[in-house]
Amino acid sequence: MIPTFVFVHGSGSSAHAWSATQREMAARGHRTLALDLPGRGAGFTQAYYEQDLETFAAEPSALSEVTLDDLTGQVVDTVQRVRHHGPVILVAHSFGGLPVTAAANAIPELIDHVVYVAAQCPVERHPGEYPLLPAWSSAALFTATAPLMVGDPARQGFIRINWRGADRAQRAALRDAISGELTEEQFLQVVVTSQPDEVFWLTGPEWDLRADKDSWGRIPHTFVKLTEDRSMPIAVQELYVAEGDALTPDNPFDVRELESSHAGFFRRKPAELAGILDDLSVGAGAGSR
Repeated sequence: MIPTFVFVHGSGSSAHAWSATQREMAARGHRTLALDLPGRGAGFTQAYYEQDLETFAAEPSALSEVTLDDLTGQVVDTVQRVRHHGPVILVAHSFGGLPVTAAANAIPELIDHVVYVAAQCPVERHPGEYPLLPAWSSAALFTATAPLMVGDPARQGFIRINWRGADRAQRAALRDAISGELTEEQFLQVVVTSQPDEVFWLTGPEWDLRADKDSWGRIPHTFVKLTEDRSMPIAVQELYVAEGDALTPDNPFDVRELESSHAGFFRRKPAELAGILDDLSVGAGAGSR
């Protein structure tokens, strides 16, 4: 049977990020669906669009009430719907690895393969503890976004980043951290589609998610390492793989590599990623589970 690929975006992003990958997958005859996690893809407020910073800073965020259960529920509901048509392959990027891992914990019998594209896969600790590890020390993203942070995430209950407020030097730092191989003009298109608000997932027991050996661990899983990633350094990606393999030594990660920054592949190498996914579809379509 033909599998359906369900794509889950990362932080500050939306389903739009996967559009070029979906076109490449369609050209290969695949069925795909990219979902918007709760609170994403609905557009921007007038204050953000017009850069009315005082109003923008005071605006509430729909994401302040979004929980891990909400994110997971969106993925689970989508998988349950498309599963009627055949096997399901879940594909996560970056932060999208959290709800995808939670969904794999919840409904392993409905998922035929999980793919992490430089995506979070917490195994041994709270997701928010990973950025504190030495493996993250070379990450450029947090330094690049710090000047654009609006308000106190811990107090307001969500993260808000004023992407459009970045000056030329700040955009250069962001581009280096996120999509270093893009031209300045190409990166501007990334900036204007980036979502300013994100859930505050770094602390709190409600965000303590870990891959479960008996559920997540029985699903075939692939990790696509992005070798030029400066947002999630390669050492972090390898740590997720090592922890996952230690959890399920009889079902280790199938590791692939893509020469790309954290998000540059969306524009520069959608065909290469589609080629990896196309290869994985053979086993899932044959009912490998």
